[in-house]
Amino acid sequence: MKTKKEILSMNLKEIQNYTLSLDQKSYGSNCSNCSGCVICADCFNCSNCSDCSGCSGCSWCSWSANCINCSHCSDCSHCSNCSHCSNCSNCSHCSECSSCSECSFCFGCFKCSFCSGVKNGQYEICNVKMTKEEYDKKIKELNI
Repeated sequence: MKTKKEILSMNLKEIQNYTLSLDQKSYGSNCSNCSGCVICADCFNCSNCSDCSGCSGCSWCSWSANCINCSHCSDCSHCSNCSHCSNCSNCSHCSECSSCSECSFCFGCFKCSFCSGVKNGQYEICNVKMTKEEYDKKIKELNI
């Protein structure tokens, strides 16, 4: 880490180069073949992600863990081939879903679990529509 005196004596190009080295050294703990990522750990072949861990082939993701080939996802875990999802877990090939778990090939869903091929679903389990209360009760019962 540079001292305040060293930083104050640097020109713009030196500061930009130093920042790049910080991204690679300080913020990329045990990452391999990643670029533009910040504060990630144990990731491989990712780009422009932040605060992720154990991901592979992801881009523009944040706060995600153990995801594979996802893009523009945040707060997801164990997802693969998903895009623009948030707060999802164990999903694959989903897009624009939020707070879903164990889903595949879903689009635009909110609070769906164990679903496949659902579009714009809300509060669904196994592709069956529930009330919010029924959904929350079953999810709590399943301890998800």
